[in-house]
Amino acid sequence: MMAVRIGIHREVLLCTAWVFLSMGLSQAQPVLLPDWVKQCLDGPMKDTAEIVFACRQLNEDPHWYANLGYYAKDENRKAYRAKGRLCRLNLRTGEVVTIVDDPAGTIRDPQVHYDGKAILFSWRKGGSDDFHLHEIQSDGSGLRQITDGPYSDIEPTYLPDGGILFISNRCNRWVNCWLTQVAIQYRCDGDGKNLRPLSSNSEHENTPWPLPDGRILYQRWEYVDRSQVHYHHLWTMNPDGTGQMTFYGNFHPGIVMIDAKPVPDSEKVVAIFSPGHGIR
Repeated sequence: MMAVRIGIHREVLLCTAWVFLSMGLSQAQPVLLPDWVKQCLDGPMKDTAEIVFACRQLNEDPHWYANLGYYAKDENRKAYRAKGRLCRLNLRTGEVVTIVDDPAGTIRDPQVHYDGKAILFSWRKGGSDDFHLHEIQSDGSGLRQITDGPYSDIEPTYLPDGGILFISNRCNRWVNCWLTQVAIQYRCDGDGKNLRPLSSNSEHENTPWPLPDGRILYQRWEYVDRSQVHYHHLWTMNPDGTGQMTFYGNFHPGIVMIDAKPVPDSEKVVAIFSPGHGIR
């Protein structure tokens, strides 16, 4: 097993905080950059012009996974909210441009293609119940829907071979100790064809992301003969679902380790550590 160092770059955290401060701005409204943001942009992000982010209302349920589908006791009680927007933020001028706006829908999980020209994201359109994968060009043109059906597909990521890896509740399972639906890993071709599961986990998996060596890094809720609230740490697998293996944290109860990404040109991984059972 490879040695792992978990590191967090302060510059990344500061930029993330500033993005959230900017989320309430109207389209194309510039803001004055604070000095600490300028210092950040002179560092590791000096060659980055824009970032993409999504806005949506927070759910009332505090569990990290309760954000799609409906509740088992009442199908009219939904586990999602609305006010969805997909936006671009210019890191130098502070200008925010809205690419997709759906006040009655939910937009989440944007990922920029390796060439920087397209954006992959999950969208529950207003008036519907399910999230589907969509892709749009960074200038707002060429919107296309990739997946469909009576299921929710979230947290997509591009694969180097042209495929798409994502999380879905197509497994038709419910959380063993709660009232919401389980979502695990699936993949499909770039056009949505050849869709298939990569996991048979009984509980949630989240935020898959390719590592430099080709493996997929993701969060797995480990629920096999273990405590139901203590083990949701980082795992890896091959892009075809084989070779599933612990990566970090599996011997350390508590903390949801999620949104893990490799730090370029290093052996470090940056991740969000959510306290306890993922209570936000």
